[in-house]
Amino acid sequence: MDKASRFAYANIVQVIIDIIFLFLTYVIAYSFAQQMTKLYAITEYLWIIIIFIPVWISIMNFRGMYDKTTFYYLDRVFRDVFFATFFSGLIIGAMFFFIKETNTSRIFIGIFFILCMVIMFLERLIIRLIFCYGKINNRTRIILVCSPETYQLFNKYLLKTNIRYHIIGVIKIDEREIDEKELLLGKLDKDTFEGILKKQVVDQVVFALPRDYSLEVEPYMVSCMQMGIIVQNVLNYNLDLARVHSSMLGPMPVLTFHTISLNPVPKAIKRVMDILGATVGILLTLIAGIFIVPAIKFDSPGPVIFKQKRVGRYGRLFDCYKFRTMCVDAEDKKKELEEMNEYQNGLFFKIKEDPRITRVGVFLRKTSLDELPQFFNVLKGDMSLVGTRPPTLEEVAQYDLEHWRRISIKPGITGNWQVSGRSSITDFDQIVALDTQYIDKWSIGLDISILFKTVVSVVRKESAY
Repeated sequence: MDKASRFAYANIVQVIIDIIFLFLTYVIAYSFAQQMTKLYAITEYLWIIIIFIPVWISIMNFRGMYDKTTFYYLDRVFRDVFFATFFSGLIIGAMFFFIKETNTSRIFIGIFFILCMVIMFLERLIIRLIFCYGKINNRTRIILVCSPETYQLFNKYLLKTNIRYHIIGVIKIDEREIDEKELLLGKLDKDTFEGILKKQVVDQVVFALPRDYSLEVEPYMVSCMQMGIIVQNVLNYNLDLARVHSSMLGPMPVLTFHTISLNPVPKAIKRVMDILGATVGILLTLIAGIFIVPAIKFDSPGPVIFKQKRVGRYGRLFDCYKFRTMCVDAEDKKKELEEMNEYQNGLFFKIKEDPRITRVGVFLRKTSLDELPQFFNVLKGDMSLVGTRPPTLEEVAQYDLEHWRRISIKPGITGNWQVSGRSSITDFDQIVALDTQYIDKWSIGLDISILFKTVVSVVRKESAY
């Protein structure tokens, strides 16, 4: 029972409809292409659809498009249909390249991909319209136990999903009235509650109660269980930043509240990108080091590599490496220059035309070559190619509670702040906002975009000193 219930909100009907329409798209594309070029029998190309459909379905499932609880926005649907078609097409194209397939018409393939994006989007749109205007009698009849505000919010969210619920009544938890008085079944009371369940045709009861009711709700849930009525408990916590992941620990249900990605697949892809990027970066560092190392040595006494303790993910300490750009007693001289700090709140320290920077150091910073040794940090796993700026222990010691989100992920060589004009932004709260925006919106595509912008900024020597 438990294993089967994991797919309680899986839209199996949508999966079947998608498979049917993908086959239909294949037939239509073949008919169109046949008018434009000479093709073999349609069965000769079946291998394409046999590979394409599982990949397309898997990507849509990965994007949450077969979960009834996913909010249904047209732009999201179009984006995910395009994403699934594009990457499925890439896989088919890669197969053409590696197996050196030359008999399949490229015109047929191109028409199929284009029609796939159009037809599958329209199919989803039509299914949505049918869902919205379908018969209410076929929907799950639920009673909602909540406050007036929660009723409005629950109903609003429900309309954005593909969950087929029909609210037949509301049981209020206080003296306040709800707008839809015809739905009001009464106030929450043990005897009244059981009487309502016996009089109504109800499939499910949804409790959406404030935290104060967490202990009081148990007897009402037991009553539902005794009657065989399904119960849902909406955790009404005010955690605006959090996303929620549900799982089971043996027989115990577990809800995980998180603000960072828990998906292991993109995290693994990010790590692979880090290793590949660090490998290339280290080769560039070794080549550049042939010229940089003697230049630093001739310019000023001291080590070539500057090593400093930085704070990584969730407070892990690591040695951050850079080519030395300052005199060896730079930290001692820092106190004398505190008044010249350009960053507000004093959480960062940076001044233009810093007298501690050596002549070679000026060039290295302007070209960002001083950060090349950080590719060793990326290869070790202390840092990532893209992330937040690695703070010093001194900076973290001054952090307010909301600033700690900056170190909930691995720090990066580059990041959202760096490509947004790092040296021109001197408000620390704005820097935190850019970093947390990156954390909230993180994706592989965003990392690639930031890496591209970083290369452009380095070439143009923008916002670096």
